[in-house]
Amino acid sequence: MEGSPQPVPWRKIKRWMCIHCGFCCSEYDVPVTLNDEVRLRKYGNVFKRGKIGLYLRKKKGKCVFRGKGGCKIYDERPMACKKYPFYIMRQGDQDSLFIYNGKVYHVFLDARCSGLGKGDDVEEEIRKLLRDLKDSQLTGCLQVRKKQSP
Repeated sequence: MEGSPQPVPWRKIKRWMCIHCGFCCSEYDVPVTLNDEVRLRKYGNVFKRGKIGLYLRKKKGKCVFRGKGGCKIYDERPMACKKYPFYIMRQGDQDSLFIYNGKVYHVFLDARCSGLGKGDDVEEEIRKLLRDLKDSQLTGCLQVRKKQSP
């Protein structure tokens, strides 16, 4: 299962930061939202059509924006890149449970990310991610469910 994410509940991870290793740039095809497409069009022919949408092109097995110094567009990278290595799901257990603004999320991180165990408090990183994402992105892309009444 080399190519599949290895989800670990967020409570089992204390720290995370992007170390710009490039793993996600080569391991995954990067889906592009409509907003991403509009914003990144200025770079020319950087998109490819996939079976279920638009993706960033790859060059020599890596994202077209991956350079020797890391991501050339890090500050304006696509939403999928901003979300990695976080996976927000509808279901999980107590270790994955995360409540934010009255909504229930189940948050996992990909164990293959080299930034696990480094950097900032993972709970704060999840809060920042959820704050930055719009409800429409959470509902469609990240699979959120509302907190259920007892």
